[in-house]
Amino acid sequence: MAYIEVENLVKTFSEHGKKMTAVDGISFAVEKGEIFGFLGPNGAGKTTTINMLTGLIKKDSGTIRVLGYEPEKNWELVKNQMNVSTAYFPLSDVLTVEQNLKVYARIFNVKNYKERIDELIRMFELEKVRKRKVVKLSSGENTRVSLAKGLINKPRVLFLDECTVGLDPDMAEKTRTIIKDYQKNNDCSILFTSHYMYEVEELCDRIAFMSDGRIIRIDTAENLKRLIKKNTVEIAVRENAIGLKKLLEDENVSVLFAENSSVIFEVTSENDKLFKVMNKIFKQGFMLSNLHIKKPTLDDIFIKIARGK
Repeated sequence: MAYIEVENLVKTFSEHGKKMTAVDGISFAVEKGEIFGFLGPNGAGKTTTINMLTGLIKKDSGTIRVLGYEPEKNWELVKNQMNVSTAYFPLSDVLTVEQNLKVYARIFNVKNYKERIDELIRMFELEKVRKRKVVKLSSGENTRVSLAKGLINKPRVLFLDECTVGLDPDMAEKTRTIIKDYQKNNDCSILFTSHYMYEVEELCDRIAFMSDGRIIRIDTAENLKRLIKKNTVEIAVRENAIGLKKLLEDENVSVLFAENSSVIFEVTSENDKLFKVMNKIFKQGFMLSNLHIKKPTLDDIFIKIARGK
């Protein structure tokens, strides 16, 4: 069962008297218990889409269903079963951490809210700042409070928009563990955006890449990385880097750099080309002191999409 369903969703804005399409007829579904990555360069339409899904702005056309309901027609049925944590929606500066969580607990009609607040404060290591006003928090502390707010009502549908911004590596790792454990234990569907590709790959079951208001492709991280057919190889040779460069060029291999003892080249991952090239290098007697093969990453896919490639 899909917990989030989007069909032909469109949103336009007026800018300097001209119509600008922010979201251009996108369609996707997030299944029960799935973490769905939603990626794209700044201005791609990700946050606008999330704002429509969470009711902050109205869509122009298309269909949105959350837990089988259209939110704009069944808001009371949906609102207490979903939540959002985002780097772009600040909490109240004049309230303390505890007061902010209490406000949202009451908004979401959380039963035994005091116990739930205590649990989340322990979970996100906020004990020392519990009574501190949000205005005095660090960026990382603010992020943790926003995440606690996002889980206050134990949502079945959760929107996480750049939710780890400002966290140090240790807390970011703990937060990813919290997200995975919560999703697993509650069959929660999560729509997850981030510019940190390694955490997208770690967390997400599937990924949608968005550009210029449209979804370019939806697939797993492994399948997306296979779209780039080349590996980058860096070799350190004991001598004759220029001779190695000539050998590679004779094999129709693209050499990116060749100087002193270092040679960097690109080779296709298809038809055992890398194996054949390395075999040729060894047969010609080149002595290697170092070898590094860099396979395509989600960062590479992101960059190519951002550059329109």
